[in-house]
Amino acid sequence: MLRNFYRSPHFWGIVAIMLIGATVFYSNHIPFIKTIFPQLPFHYIRYSTYRILSIIPVAYAAFAFRLKGGIITAVVISLALLPRALFFSTEVNEAIIETIAFFFIGLLVTWLIHRQQLTVSQLEKTRQELQTDIQIIKENEKLLKAMNQISSAVSESLDLDNVLNRAIDNVVDVMKVDVALIFLVDEKTDELTLASHRGTVEELERGVDRLKVGEGFNGRVVESGKHLIIEDASQDPRLTREVISKFNIRSTLIVPMSSKNKVNGTICVSMHSLRSFQQEEAELLTAIANQIGIAIENAHLYQQQQVITQQLQISEERYRGLFENSSEAIFMCSTTGRIIVTNRACEELTGYYQEELLNTTIYQLFSGASLKKIKLMFTEEIEPVLLKESDEILLSRKDGTEASIELRISPLFRGNEKIGFQVIARDVTEEQQLRKNMDYYIKQVTRAQEDERLRISRELHDDTAQALASLSRSLDSLISRKKEFTEPVISELVKLHDTADLALEGVRRYSQYLRPSILDDLGLVPAIEWLVADLEKGSNIATRVTISGDRYRLVPEKELTVFRICQEVVSNVRRHSEASSVEMTLDYGADALTLIVNDNGKGFSLPERTSDLAISGKLGIIGMRERARLVGGTLIVQSDRDKGTTVTLRIPN
Repeated sequence: MLRNFYRSPHFWGIVAIMLIGATVFYSNHIPFIKTIFPQLPFHYIRYSTYRILSIIPVAYAAFAFRLKGGIITAVVISLALLPRALFFSTEVNEAIIETIAFFFIGLLVTWLIHRQQLTVSQLEKTRQELQTDIQIIKENEKLLKAMNQISSAVSESLDLDNVLNRAIDNVVDVMKVDVALIFLVDEKTDELTLASHRGTVEELERGVDRLKVGEGFNGRVVESGKHLIIEDASQDPRLTREVISKFNIRSTLIVPMSSKNKVNGTICVSMHSLRSFQQEEAELLTAIANQIGIAIENAHLYQQQQVITQQLQISEERYRGLFENSSEAIFMCSTTGRIIVTNRACEELTGYYQEELLNTTIYQLFSGASLKKIKLMFTEEIEPVLLKESDEILLSRKDGTEASIELRISPLFRGNEKIGFQVIARDVTEEQQLRKNMDYYIKQVTRAQEDERLRISRELHDDTAQALASLSRSLDSLISRKKEFTEPVISELVKLHDTADLALEGVRRYSQYLRPSILDDLGLVPAIEWLVADLEKGSNIATRVTISGDRYRLVPEKELTVFRICQEVVSNVRRHSEASSVEMTLDYGADALTLIVNDNGKGFSLPERTSDLAISGKLGIIGMRERARLVGGTLIVQSDRDKGTTVTLRIPN
């Protein structure tokens, strides 16, 4: 370590400056110099020169070797000054005091530089943390885009082979692997069959085309229902097919494909080289597998429906068998709602025997708002409609419990005469619970993000900003003592002072954008007015804010949601709209708070479907809508090219 110290060019630069200073300082006592330059006024030059040359190496050492280097250099120079004070000076006491003063000034300069370096280091650390957060957000956006691409690819077709081929192509593209295999479970033989593959050869395909459930890696995954990461499949003791070793299948990741809590296959991705698959990759592939599993289930259902259609044409008896064994509850009802025919699934769904159901009307299975919706479906002249889970259709079971169901009601015709309705009911209670759990999870994640923003904002304000302010005041104090320093030192101190002020301004700005204290202290309206003022100041965009109604405070979560959405809209106006004016209206209504932001910018084209927003890169709109939905609000975006954009947010109070 000491050898590396001596090799540093900074070390020899400091030594050179110190030697020059010593030469100038002791010039009257060095005969060689006096002989060459006998006429030079060394007595007047050296005292002004040595002060400059003495403080420079101290500052240089403090910058190059931090606190320890500056202290050591100050000690060495102070010791070099002592001989003059003790042996050559006519005023010994004055020279000793001057040497001691230099030593403490050197320590002060070293400490100030050390504090500046610590502050810069802390700012750099904060910048790196922010960059890391931004990178994580970008990675999440990339994964979300990949998931949307796969979802679109597998949902565009109901043909099983087409679904599998498009799915495996997307898996290879997203996971960046050499080999990909999709196995499907054959429940009749209790085997896994190779259904689709990429990056393989014929011999390898024949070697793994059929596997028993529980056999090998894929069989174990089907059995356990959990993903499996193998560091080197060719050397793993669980290997059951030698063809894997022959074709150099190394690092492998296998995940189950599931639908309706049932494993219906596996996805296996492998490399010909060693690769450490991460837990995040396993979770991503599992999410992809679940989407593909649902698509496969849908393809199977589609194929089953095709078979049912053919069987209906051949035999009414076959239709009855399929009707009775359907996993979904099917009711055949008259136009008045009287139940005519049911299947076994109706018994499982309602808890009533078929005989009991045949003696009642379908209306008796519902109550309240759900009953009104069902009656409307039966009495209005409408096309076949699917009542979704968001409509909160609740069916009353025999045991008194309620089930959330999804209904498909279709009219039955004999010629042009409507003779009744077919009602297909599916229990979605568990799915709704999963959605509620997901909403809760998203809320917790959002809350955690806001808490982290608040923490970082407070740390920037309470620690970093205070340290920078203290540094600025200290530098300002030093600058005011001009008589004690030379002009170059004063100039450097001024530069340090300006740098500290700029850093302090940046830290305060970052702290405000992370979580403005004005929102917590004064409320929503001052916070929005601050946003608008910042937009007008930073972008020269004319703004106007209108507040109507009697102001009231929302719960903190809702106020934060309104502020974040407004912040996102203002950011989009600044970065993308090219607008010259913005009008913002905040209406405090009796039952809801409404925020309307309108700009006269270039606008953009909105996709017809909400699901296309992610594909077209409008992730910000998706995020704002999701935030609004989590607090029971709604967000509407209206925009046309060259006609500006209007964003309307409504939050119930």
